[in-house]
Amino acid sequence: MAAPPPTRRHAPADDRHRPDARQPGALALIALFLTVISVPGLGLALGFSRATISESEMRELAAWPTWSWRFRDLAAWPDAFQTYFEDHFLGRNRLIDWRASLLWNGLGASASDQVITGRNGWLFYAADGGLSDWTQTQPFTRDELEVWRETLVRRRAFLHARGIHFLFVVAPDKQMIYPEFMPASLRRLRDDYRADQLIAHMRATTPDFEILDLRPALQAAKSGELLYHRYDTHWNDRGGLVGYQVIARRLARDFPAIEPLQRRDFDTDPSVASGDKTTMLGLTDPGKLAMPGLVRRGGSRHQVVFPDNADPYGEVGHLITERRAASLPTMVMFRDSFAGRLIPFLSEHFRRASYLWQNEFDFEQLEREKPDVVIQEYVARHFFTYVPYPGIIPE
Repeated sequence: MAAPPPTRRHAPADDRHRPDARQPGALALIALFLTVISVPGLGLALGFSRATISESEMRELAAWPTWSWRFRDLAAWPDAFQTYFEDHFLGRNRLIDWRASLLWNGLGASASDQVITGRNGWLFYAADGGLSDWTQTQPFTRDELEVWRETLVRRRAFLHARGIHFLFVVAPDKQMIYPEFMPASLRRLRDDYRADQLIAHMRATTPDFEILDLRPALQAAKSGELLYHRYDTHWNDRGGLVGYQVIARRLARDFPAIEPLQRRDFDTDPSVASGDKTTMLGLTDPGKLAMPGLVRRGGSRHQVVFPDNADPYGEVGHLITERRAASLPTMVMFRDSFAGRLIPFLSEHFRRASYLWQNEFDFEQLEREKPDVVIQEYVARHFFTYVPYPGIIPE
């Protein structure tokens, strides 16, 4: 006879409804997981992340994608939103900064392929043509130099026909002034830069065209004090002042009312930073924080009139300054980020100065402002990333 099947023992009713001893921890883990995956999106929806610039990546963040009912736009919208979300979720910049700090302080390594780790703790900007201009794997071709020559000559002729002076200025990259801190592993194929090639070409083909190269003055001044920050691609107030003085002395030849400012005309002010807050990798630069800015003794004579509450160092696309001095000329400057340290100095010499952050001329602005002088400033690495087009300049 087969044995009867074993009877199943049932737990008492109070045991069946008693919480598992592991249940509180599991619930806490689930709550933590849900919080982690929802907070970034919730913070984005509530508008906690309003940044438009990533300081550590030195780039503009993606804008909110525009909605359209067209089929092609509808199909592309999810990818555009994904890009926006990845740029703006709550805590993104903090996570990037933590990672950069851990790699830099723990391993002495760069968290970005756009930043070169140099000697003695110096950082250099690899992107935006910086690395290419250093290694010189692709020097200017003859045709490229001719395009630049035609562009510059046509720009000058366009302005000259309207009685406007033209000054073309080259600002040096940090590695041009401090090459000794670049890593030895980055070997150069040539001793010169694209800026040298352009200057030599213009001297050979159009000797009456002047290019104002700021390097000699900065190289001569670097033994006296630090001119660029270790963690920043830009010069500081002291480097900007040296560059400004070269420009001001040249302007004074055409405009005698301009009297270049000297170092003795400035005081150091610990409450004013000697450089913008942006640093490569988003790291805190003790040297930048410890270096006081330069302020005009007795206060600046000019004021920013556009836009309202603008950064006086011109970290906006369009900045206008004015000074009450009828004898001074007017100016329009087409510039890049290096002009930020020049603006507080140059603005002292113009009754109206308009600064536009762009490479090409803005002909509507020129017609509106009718300036006495146009200054066009390029940092040297942009000769690798910007290609001029002479055809847009009217004959």
